[in-house]
Amino acid sequence: MAKGGNKYLLTLSGRFHTVFKVFLLVGVCAIGAVFIYYTSDVIDDIQANEARIAETYTHIWQLVASDSVSGPVTSVLFDEVILKSQFPIVVTDTAEEPLFWKELPGIPATTEDPKIIDRIKKRVKEMKTRKGSIPIYVDSVEIYRLFYDDTALIGKLQLIPVVEMAMVIGFIVLALVGFQHIRRSEQKSIWAGMAKETAHQLGTPITSLLGWVNLLKAGEINGSFTPEEMYRRIENDLSRLEIIANRFGKIGSIPILKKNDLNQLTGEVIDYYHERLPYGGKGVQLKFEPGEVPEVNLNPELYCWVVENLIKNSLEAVDAKEGHIMVKTRLSSSSRSVVVEVIDNGKGIPRSDARRVFRPGYTTKKRGWGLGLSLARRIINEYHKGSISLVRSDPGKGTTIVIHLPLA
Repeated sequence: MAKGGNKYLLTLSGRFHTVFKVFLLVGVCAIGAVFIYYTSDVIDDIQANEARIAETYTHIWQLVASDSVSGPVTSVLFDEVILKSQFPIVVTDTAEEPLFWKELPGIPATTEDPKIIDRIKKRVKEMKTRKGSIPIYVDSVEIYRLFYDDTALIGKLQLIPVVEMAMVIGFIVLALVGFQHIRRSEQKSIWAGMAKETAHQLGTPITSLLGWVNLLKAGEINGSFTPEEMYRRIENDLSRLEIIANRFGKIGSIPILKKNDLNQLTGEVIDYYHERLPYGGKGVQLKFEPGEVPEVNLNPELYCWVVENLIKNSLEAVDAKEGHIMVKTRLSSSSRSVVVEVIDNGKGIPRSDARRVFRPGYTTKKRGWGLGLSLARRIINEYHKGSISLVRSDPGKGTTIVIHLPLA
């Protein structure tokens, strides 16, 4: 294989693999960043709201501690607001000795146990470090201090970014592993398909050569096949083997493009099918309508391979008695490219599958690897800088595939 060779015919482009992985990594990280940002924003909003609520509780405590508010009112405020709050609260005196607390996990609402009191004091120091303290004044004199902390919900929410990042990393790992598995499976399929394609192309001329050799050994030469005719056929088969070898030799290396007569090359492919391939009955009509087209930069072996694949697909799709296949060449309407059309009246392709016909592995046949159109597209698009597309396909009516090749 040539150094720096193009390996598009055997595997997906390495460049595509890199772009796909980068896109996957960037995309997933972007989604994770959005989730993390949104979660952090929500946490900030909840914490700000809790700070406002804590300030409100401070004012309520001031009312409770003040003689200016009637007893029933203070009782309702204390019972319905303070006691029903859902986040940790500790009220201390000015010396920060705990007087009242609630929603402290693992600490009872009332206790005189010195060890538990020490735990509460330790928790007060933690609250003071994180949130500070809110003084409670009565008649402009500080008599209490309120300490608070985040609710259990905030703690759970703070774990969400960690969980999200773990999920993002897990998704990336699974995606890459799955992608590698798909890639390996595709490579196996392509290599197996290439092996079958090689055997198929070599089979016809080799079988023909064996037949001529057997005739020569047996000395069975009659009026239908003169020695000159047999030698000519043998030379044609040998030339065919040389063409096939050249085709496969160009896989993995960049082919040389030269100016060629498109009509001549296309006509040779038509003649080959007329003379050598039985295609299901005398009713099939294969015609060629060459148009007036200028020369095109081509690699003859690879271009003929594409046309052969298209004709072979059409021959397998049409009816054996009423099949019609037409190959046309013409200049495009913009006069910037040469157009090759392969039209048949075969069984067609369902609309749901129209976008997948050029993908490796797609086939409507019971036997086959689905590489013909995939190889054709890579030869035309990557090697010849042209395009190949399915422009029409109606089930039961036929298919039209069009090739555009830039002018020389």
